Amino acid sequence: MTKSTGKNTPIYIFDEHNEAFYYWHKAKNTGLINRPLDLFHIDAHHDMDRAEAFKKTLYFSNSTSQEDYLNYFKNFAKNELKISNFIIPAVLNGLVKNVYFVYPDWRNFKPRRKKMSVCSAFGEGKILKHGIKIKKNTDPIVLKVYPDLTFFNYSAQEIDGIPKNRKVILDIDMDYFACIDSVSNHIHYELEITESQFRKKEKFLNNKSLLFAGLDFCFIERDEKYYVQVAYKKVKEASYIPTKEEIESEMDTMLNTLKIKKARPAVITICRSCISGYCPNQYHEFIEKKLKQKLKMFLNQ
Repeated sequence: MTKSTGKNTPIYIFDEHNEAFYYWHKAKNTGLINRPLDLFHIDAHHDMDRAEAFKKTLYFSNSTSQEDYLNYFKNFAKNELKISNFIIPAVLNGLVKNVYFVYPDWRNFKPRRKKMSVCSAFGEGKILKHGIKIKKNTDPIVLKVYPDLTFFNYSAQEIDGIPKNRKVILDIDMDYFACIDSVSNHIHYELEITESQFRKKEKFLNNKSLLFAGLDFCFIERDEKYYVQVAYKKVKEASYIPTKEEIESEMDTMLNTLKIKKARPAVITICRSCISGYCPNQYHEFIEKKLKQKLKMFLNQ
């Protein structure tokens, strides 16, 4: 992680996106987030996958120590969250009010808006429930079972669709500017198996549940040993590999729009997406350097 500041707004830079959850708590712990704020999530991916259950509670208590608080959420982000599901827990945790997913124009997505909800069983912060709606005839016991029921608005749009005059959490993934989207196309591994398992491969492959696994299996015999090669099913590539000039231009467009819309970041988090591989290796250093420079200029205007 690297940190720089412009005026009083910290900029945290880290490898993978679930780490943002920790840094938002760090901003809360220092008073930069003193109420739920709207999230401007600028990314090639929405990261709104649903987490269903946690081993540890989403809520931290029983200590006034800042170190305990931060260590708890640092471990929670690392062990309980994934790069695609850290946003909704942040809503339930009182960090995020509404979510604005800003996607790049090369995605060709359609703008959308929806009202969403999240809560946990008995307010314990472990078993999550999504999409509960409250109507006139809703059994009042629902509110007792889900006392932390939280409603929020989700919208997806290009950068010029963000609202005006908002104090926000500004969250940027570097794959917004350059992206290898179908990382799974390049992931495969090989397992050694027994001769008996190899001979029964047809029975294994005829299992209908494999249709939903999203995996391909190839059985091979080599040097009197037996192996199965496992790979993700190929999907359509949606990568975006621009020039450095195009990346700088996109950064300027983003920051000029934030200026025009009078966005006021309380904290800025930047994800490299370098371990997952979504941001191409050849772009990491360039994007990080230029983005930090331009953000500091934006904050000091």
